[in-house]
Amino acid sequence: MKKHLYLFLIFMLWALGAQAQQSNLSLGFKGGVNYASYRTPDAFIDVYKGKLGFFVGGFANIGITEKFKVQPELLFAMQGARFVLKDIEIRDGANNEPKVGDLKKNINEATILLPIMARYCITETFYVEAGPQFGFILSNKEKIITSPTDDPNFNVPNTKDPDTFDAGLAFGAGYKLTENLGLNARYYFGLVKRDYGIYSSVLNIGLEYSL
Repeated sequence: MKKHLYLFLIFMLWALGAQAQQSNLSLGFKGGVNYASYRTPDAFIDVYKGKLGFFVGGFANIGITEKFKVQPELLFAMQGARFVLKDIEIRDGANNEPKVGDLKKNINEATILLPIMARYCITETFYVEAGPQFGFILSNKEKIITSPTDDPNFNVPNTKDPDTFDAGLAFGAGYKLTENLGLNARYYFGLVKRDYGIYSSVLNIGLEYSL
């Protein structure tokens, strides 16, 4: 399935590049903050909470018509989630009193993102957008913030090889502050079921600058 998605992505970029030769094309940079977490629809208890991160990269804006534009992007993002499991009971021995506390971890995920957004300009300054987004996960690291025990065996971060691919749908809106500078807000809804039954969920807010 991943190979088919890669081939589809390559085809889309080629098609957009061919279209760009016959359309209005502008390049630019963008960056901002994100609020990321994981959805767990199969879980009875939601242990993943939102975490602040950032994204930065570039884009090519291709004018198909006066109102309709396509914008492929290449972004680097730090996202992930906070893992919070409350009131864990730990016993150091059969005759010892149990220790009760919370386990909190930060999950830091470095990802290359490839959104391909279709934009419709409602006015000269306001637009809405939607499209597929592909993610190539470079690393996934855990950092323990608090733990109910000092036992190093319990506090060992997860060393399992992380997922390497993600895909889903993104939709949002934007407003042009000036001819070159704009504000953009976008939500990403992951559709690929990852390890532990999680799906990505990310809200991005940032600025775009057209060259």
